[in-house]
Amino acid sequence: MKKSLTAALVAACLLLGCGKGSDGTDGSGKTYRDDVSAQALVEAVASELAEDYWPDTTLAPEYLEELYGVSSELYEEYYGQTPMISANVDTLLVVKAQSEQKEKVEQSLKTYQEAMIQDSLQYPMNIPKIQASIIRTFGDYVCFVQLGGSMEGMEDDEEAAVKACQEMNEKALSVIEGKLTE
Repeated sequence: MKKSLTAALVAACLLLGCGKGSDGTDGSGKTYRDDVSAQALVEAVASELAEDYWPDTTLAPEYLEELYGVSSELYEEYYGQTPMISANVDTLLVVKAQSEQKEKVEQSLKTYQEAMIQDSLQYPMNIPKIQASIIRTFGDYVCFVQLGGSMEGMEDDEEAAVKACQEMNEKALSVIEGKLTE
């Protein structure tokens, strides 16, 4: 039962990143600004989540390519943060893709996400965060959100932990979307 619930949650998370338009919209007809820096978007999320935001180290360009498969010719700019301590997986990455490269950026991040989900050598506290990770696109901004904070008190309830991570990820995405529609 637990495995089928986990598989269903993983499938739902993967589908959340689908269905985006290639015309600056999200498939719903919304149009997004393209003049907000990726760093400003990440900083807005960090401010909103406060102590629940754990990433604290800027992601270097070489790691963007090596870990996530996003090379410099695919984007105009990016900003990402991960925790300094590698035992934690909380990550927020915003890539302002070259318009014609948006799908390649999305696919690279999906490939990374799928590899993380399939990796059975994760710390137990990180599994719900990985399963709840979301890739969402707003115009040319492709976001990879894998947050969860401390997860204290949820060690024995994987379903509640995944739900809490999904809620935090959605809150982060709501902040980003708000900044891009102001």
